[in-house]
Amino acid sequence: MIASRRNAPLAWSAGWIAIAVIVFAITACTLQYTRTDLDPVTMPLSAYLRGPGGAWLRMAYYLMASALACLAWASWRATSNELRSGLASSLFVVPALALPVVAVTVLYEHTPGENLARLIHGEAAQTTFLCLVVGMLLVSMRWLRDARMRHGGVAGAVLAWLAFVQMWVLALWKGLPPGLTQKALIVLILLWLAWAARQLWRRSTRPDHAAP
Repeated sequence: MIASRRNAPLAWSAGWIAIAVIVFAITACTLQYTRTDLDPVTMPLSAYLRGPGGAWLRMAYYLMASALACLAWASWRATSNELRSGLASSLFVVPALALPVVAVTVLYEHTPGENLARLIHGEAAQTTFLCLVVGMLLVSMRWLRDARMRHGGVAGAVLAWLAFVQMWVLALWKGLPPGLTQKALIVLILLWLAWAARQLWRRSTRPDHAAP
């Protein structure tokens, strides 16, 4: 019988990502109901970063940023040597750095730096979505080819491609309610991150003789 052991760093990373997803989802969903001054169909999630409950959502953004940094390392570490991609990991590092910027720039509303902050906010948000979704695609397709990660990989690939399509719907189809289309993209991203956390958790338990 082959003894198995758990790779602690991968397991901790998977757990941290899962916690971030849960906290982010609960916080964002709660604000959709408690912020009666905002229309959830037309207002993007960033509108909830200020006002009642905004501090909680900003903290969820910071937590998610730390989870994306974990994912950058863990996705590279969990992948077989020949399939590892520095580009994919870098694409998770970028939103890990940009997401706190998205959160903090809303605090400059009604200040002399409001216009600059709004510009930075918009660019950081677009960069976050673009890099994160492309990183999701790269990792999903590589894990489909990885014997140690391919189990359950189709679900991740489908979610990544749906997010990719939805990202361009959000960017190009201006006739749709922006709040609805943006939140649909966020839901797909959260589902993919939950899937990735599950894959990493499963990968954290492996035979002792398995390659690192």
